[in-house]
Amino acid sequence: MSDVEARLAALEKELGVLRDREAIRDVIHRYCRAADRCDLQAFKDCYWSDGFDDHGFFGGNAHEFCDYVIPVLRKIEASRHAITNTIIDLEGDRAFCESQWAVIHRLREGDEFLDFCHEGRYLDIFEKRDGVWKILIRTAATDLDRLYRAKDLRAMLAGERGAANRGPENNLPRGARHPDDPVYVGFDLANLAQARAPIADLWAGFYALGKVL
Repeated sequence: MSDVEARLAALEKELGVLRDREAIRDVIHRYCRAADRCDLQAFKDCYWSDGFDDHGFFGGNAHEFCDYVIPVLRKIEASRHAITNTIIDLEGDRAFCESQWAVIHRLREGDEFLDFCHEGRYLDIFEKRDGVWKILIRTAATDLDRLYRAKDLRAMLAGERGAANRGPENNLPRGARHPDDPVYVGFDLANLAQARAPIADLWAGFYALGKVL
């Protein structure tokens, strides 16, 4: 093998590693979208059908976990999964991954919310089959938990600003469950985006809220 051929082979190997890592990260991020939007099919697409998930409150077949947890999430006001610090150790067609997560589950209680905030790590074994990476085994390790009582600030701000200051042009789309969330418009985003008149005093409503909280 010539020097050029050796260098090309090394570059091809490095490119394959980078492709695998990016494919794994894409699954990890799409898992978060699927959970927060309650998109059952997208959620299942993150796991192999013979995969296993142990979330503490459920341990068993990964697709059965999906069928269980998505209806549970749909019962609450909203959830948000955020992923950071993903470390990927590749070994052929398998990978061991550690990802830090921060999750907020928002439960409505009358005109207030209970925000259950917990943080931890997903410990995953990914497997590549026919060029596709999916989760084979996932275990959730919890590190921190907090519970907050929160006001419905969006509703309160709307009341403080009043229709004259706020107007329908200043209402951004709210996050929603599948298929109603604005993310599903995809490349039709131009049909959703609007020209909006600026709020004259953006912070006035927040100062007003500070007096009643």
